[in-house]
Amino acid sequence: MKSKPDIKSFNKDPNDFLEGGEADKALSKSRSAPERATVEDATASAIEAFKPEPTVQKLFRLRWDIANALKLGAAQESAKTGKRVTETDIIQQLLKKHYSLK
Repeated sequence: MKSKPDIKSFNKDPNDFLEGGEADKALSKSRSAPERATVEDATASAIEAFKPEPTVQKLFRLRWDIANALKLGAAQESAKTGKRVTETDIIQQLLKKHYSLK
């Protein structure tokens, strides 16, 4: 069985690095102030762009033929565009158009 390594000769406290934030300090020293602001602004705008919109669940019943047409339309649109198009996407498009929403 191996013995534990002797760390008494190790002069640095390993917690100093974590508590002192030396990596953050080194990173902030390497960037200039205007560059840092630009990077932070770009990061904030990227987060806003990918922030999901809140949604609400709505349950409703459709006639069988309408439900089938919706299902088939979503599948055809997905095949045509090469990207997944859901039934919800189609319903949202139609409602936005009907109520003149953006």
